This record gives sequence, structure tokens and C-alpha cells, in this order.
Amino acid sequence: MTNETPGSKLLLGFGLALTGAVLGLFAGGLFGRLMVSKADGMAGAVEVLAYALLGGVALLIGAIVLVRQSPRQVSVRILLIGAPIALALLTYATWHFMKNKAEKDMQWQEEQERYKQLKPTAPAMNVMFVSSSTMVSRSENTGEEPPPRLGLGMASPLMGLGTFHFYNEPDLDQLPGMFRATDSLTFEKGEHFTNITSAPPWFAPAHLKLDYDLVLMKVITLSRAWMEVEVNNIDGTTRWVDRGEVDFVTWPVFIYTVNTVEIIDPEMNPIRIKPLDHASVLAEGTSALLVPIAVQGDWLMVSTNGLADRIAPTGWIRWRDGERLLVRYNLLC
Repeated sequence: MTNETPGSKLLLGFGLALTGAVLGLFAGGLFGRLMVSKADGMAGAVEVLAYALLGGVALLIGAIVLVRQSPRQVSVRILLIGAPIALALLTYATWHFMKNKAEKDMQWQEEQERYKQLKPTAPAMNVMFVSSSTMVSRSENTGEEPPPRLGLGMASPLMGLGTFHFYNEPDLDQLPGMFRATDSLTFEKGEHFTNITSAPPWFAPAHLKLDYDLVLMKVITLSRAWMEVEVNNIDGTTRWVDRGEVDFVTWPVFIYTVNTVEIIDPEMNPIRIKPLDHASVLAEGTSALLVPIAVQGDWLMVSTNGLADRIAPTGWIRWRDGERLLVRYNLLC
């Protein structure tokens, strides 16, 4: 006769199943970390999680089978050995999680203190207001032909943050909160628009027209947490900024969202019926302001309404050639 009751057997099975699931999760996760390369990034983390879940499910099923098929004494012995190990692993995992959370909270607090103590550089000259159309080539100002650098797109500071920070070249593997800003812009909300209250003397971006909330800088380098932006379109000076402090659009998105474009060399870049160099020409030598509609690679679909009678309503032009813009763009007209 046995003293085993249904309740005690159920409790034993539950304890053994829970222990098996915990041990399986840790074993599967450890195996996944050994098998998956750290270079896989987020995809690698998902694979490690999959290994952990697979291990947890496998040992959970094994524990259930063990309780049903093995003598009670065997299940008890396994539980007495496995439960302390599972409890120790859970305790360590909880401690490690709380430790990392406390470190991140401390880093965030230190970052906020640094931002509060940061005093923006007062401008040595008035902030430069440049045209709302395509920037003037630096070669026209200096007489020298600069190397072409179209960049990746345009970035605009998030003015609502109040302060926009500039950094020297950082370690791209680290987050901006680990570094001290070297300069900054400060913004102040006015009655009708946001104004710049202080700025470095070298700040002359591609476009700056505050009554239209336009502050645009060319993006030269892009990473997950950082951007290198051109902060002076005359001499090409660049600085690094926190990617979380800007809105960013690529050149293809930017070029089809401007108000109008104008072909720089209409004879070499006529309006064609298709985005192909050998496609038939719709209009030659036009210097009209064209409304962009869509972009396809280096080609831009534009409206041709008003150019001539009996002409197709749209056509295609090349808007860039490598690092060279083939059109002038206008943001406001």
C-alpha cells in the first residue's frame, strides 16, 4: 500500500515541470549564445531566444513524462537536485537584470545633469540666413572647386527639445549619452515661430529660415545612434549629432517633396517620356519651374502642365548624377 495521494503527486509533477522549464530555458539560452554570432545583432538575439524557448519546452515535456513513467522516489530525488539549481539561476538572473537597470538609470541621470550644466556657446556673429532654394556652390565664394559631397539626405533639429547638441567625432559603438557635447544650438518658442537664441559662430547650414521652421543640414555619415552633418555649407565643416535629436529624410524623399525644381542644364537633361537616357524627349531647353511628383533612382517625375499644348501631363528628368545635383530645388516656391 502506498501513502501517495493524488494531491501530492500533482504537487510533485508541478514542481518538477517548473524546474525543468527553468533549467531548459537557461540551458537553451546558453547553447544559443555559443552557437549564434554576436555580429548578427537583433536577429542573433531572436535566435538565442528561440533556443531558450526550445530548451524550456523540451525539459518541460521531459519532466511531465518522468513524473508519469518513473517511480515517485526518482522524481523526488531529481526535484531535490534540480530545484535549488533552478532557484539559484533565477536569483542570479533577477540580480543581473536589476543591476543593469540600476546602471542604465544612473547613466540617464548623469546625462540629464550634463545637459543641464551644458552652456551653449554664444554666437560671435549673427546667425546666417541662407536662401530657401538650393545652396550656392562653395566654388562661387572661394574660387576653388570643392570635392562633390551630396551626402545621404537632410536632417533638421527637433526644436521642441530646446537644445540641440554638437559633438566631436565619437566612438560610433557608444551611445551619445556617454559623451559630453562640445557645442549647441538653443531654441526659444516665439509668438509666431521658434527662434534660435544662441549658436556657434560657424553655424551656416544648407537652409535656415526660421519663420518657416526650416533648419536643414546635409547628412554626410549615418549610424544607428549618430549622424555626421554639414554645419557650414561654405567651407564644408561637419559635426556629429545625436540621431535621436533630428528628423532625417533621404535625398530621394527630400527631392520629391520640395515645392519645385529647375533643370540646371536643360539641353543635356531634357524632359523625357520615360526614366531612360534613350527615351523620347518631351521638351528641350526648358528653364521652367517643375513640380516633382515621384522619384525612381536618379530620375524624377515632374508635372509638365503649362509647358506646351498637346504635351503629356508628366515627364522624367535626371535629378542627380552620383554626387552631383542636376536640378535646383525650391522649398517655398
